Amino acid sequence: MGYSKARLDKFDDFEEIRRNRLTSKEMKLQAAEVTLGVAVLQSMQECISTELARYMAKEGIGINELTRRLNTSSRQTSRIMKGEANITLATLAEVAGVIGVKARIVFER
Repeated sequence: MGYSKARLDKFDDFEEIRRNRLTSKEMKLQAAEVTLGVAVLQSMQECISTELARYMAKEGIGINELTRRLNTSSRQTSRIMKGEANITLATLAEVAGVIGVKARIVFER
């Protein structure tokens, strides 16, 4: 999807508003929160991908059979395996059910 000049200008306006409304400390805190959020998401995606790879090796199956068992598209399975999918809780539950494990979400400090 392309962006028009007017739409791109809105991004500049948003950044200007952000700078005018937030202190330097608040902007740093916001950036740290975003960085942590990205790291957590990547860690979760990696965990799911690793568990699926173990499952595939244990079962002696390939990506096509995994796709069939997950009842998803080959594109979505590929994205999950690459750690690029934005997985819903329903998908996480489906993955856990297929590989025969319980999924738990633990918040750590």
